[in-house]
Amino acid sequence: MPTRHLLYLDANALHSFRWQHGNVVPTGHYPADDAGIRAFADAVRRAGGGLYTLLVDLVEEGFHADTLPSVRGPDRHAMLERKRSQTFFGTALSGALSVGHDRNGRRHDERFLFVALTRPAIIDPWLQVLRAANAPLTGIHSVALLLDSLVQRLAKPAERCLLVSLAPAGMRQTFIDQGHLRFSRLAPGLTEISADTAARCAGEILKTHSYLTGQRMLPRSGRLPIYIVCDAADYTHLAPALPDTDERTHHHADLGEIAHKIGLQTPATRSNALPVLLHWMVRESGQLQLAPPPERRTYRLWQARQAIIGTGVALCAAALLFAAKLWFETDALDQETQQLRVRNVALQAHLTQLQTELPPLPAPLDDLRNALATLDTLQRGDPTPRPWLSHLSRALDAHPELTLDAIEWHYRPQDTPTAPASAPQAEGRARLSLPAPMAAERRAMIATADSFLADLARPPGKAARVTRMPVELQSDRAFRSTTSTAASPAAPQLEVSYALEGPP
Repeated sequence: MPTRHLLYLDANALHSFRWQHGNVVPTGHYPADDAGIRAFADAVRRAGGGLYTLLVDLVEEGFHADTLPSVRGPDRHAMLERKRSQTFFGTALSGALSVGHDRNGRRHDERFLFVALTRPAIIDPWLQVLRAANAPLTGIHSVALLLDSLVQRLAKPAERCLLVSLAPAGMRQTFIDQGHLRFSRLAPGLTEISADTAARCAGEILKTHSYLTGQRMLPRSGRLPIYIVCDAADYTHLAPALPDTDERTHHHADLGEIAHKIGLQTPATRSNALPVLLHWMVRESGQLQLAPPPERRTYRLWQARQAIIGTGVALCAAALLFAAKLWFETDALDQETQQLRVRNVALQAHLTQLQTELPPLPAPLDDLRNALATLDTLQRGDPTPRPWLSHLSRALDAHPELTLDAIEWHYRPQDTPTAPASAPQAEGRARLSLPAPMAAERRAMIATADSFLADLARPPGKAARVTRMPVELQSDRAFRSTTSTAASPAAPQLEVSYALEGPP
């Protein structure tokens, strides 16, 4: 974190502090003359870096309340800039504080409090030192605006109240109207409350009350609560000089309790509220500040540089985390690979041992594999000649003169590459004998063969054909019957083949 340099400027001198871990440590005191300005320039050069924040506590401070139309975007910025330049001509150290909407006027009217440091010549020499050293200036703040935000955060203020605080510049009286800052007045020289200054402090408070009544900021009826921010010992000196009346009441706001609530580690010194204001100025972000954009240009560049550095660091950290993740994953994969290799070696050794312990095979391993493959094919197809034999039996029943001599049944698996696609998957052959006396009657043998073949071709039979006729049919021989009685010839043979529709 950069070093935070806190500057407090009053009409007499510039006070410098260093803020660190909730502590406000004084670092220098520079009178408002040429020697003090040169000493401050030397101190800035020696510091070598850090952020500077300026708190101004001067009499030359203006407040102006006005009601403007409620707009947004660039129109709002242009309207407020124009109103500030009209209200506080000749100073760029000004700002506008929104204090809510006007309930009595138009629905879209918004109330603003314009605040400005009306004598910038007091501040310019100190700002020139920061410009020459390129020191980042975060902002220029007003004590009155700090007190307004402090009251808003610590407690819900009354509808109207007067807040009295002391600092090296004097006693400041801040008027809160409807929960927001309305007016602030500085009484120079009153830096503490004692028996000698109690009457003067009470007189200043009465003057402010009279001014508020004369400006009609207070209603005719009602009592104004006045809160004195100091320690208990100083309040005992001031209380007798400020008795309660029908128009005002006085209350003690302990400065030590306020410092504890906002986290200030530096113990309070009597009734000096400056450490509390400086700590609150650092801690509470988003407060209204009065420095124009040119004065904060170096700070904006510093913010951009820090954003770039932060982005680079974040990307580098993300890359390192991703690389670490990949490294751990790679290491885990390597270990898992090693374990798998060891397990594979152990399994191979166990398999080799089991193979050596097996009994010798009755046949070569390739033959057994082929036999098992054939067996699997047969089991998947589940071929059987029973339908084929049943069909042949029905055809033989129709021809009792035929005698079955031999049969053959063939099964071809579907994945046989040599067989044509149109060939039947299961096919059978049958060899039959005709009666011996029929050997002399060729026409009868042919008729019997054709009739038997026709019975085989009936569904579910198909592809029925004669592979061997009982007679020889040649074109060079005459086809005639004979009635000669010779020695009894051998029984003629008939061979047929057929298949069945559907799976075997």
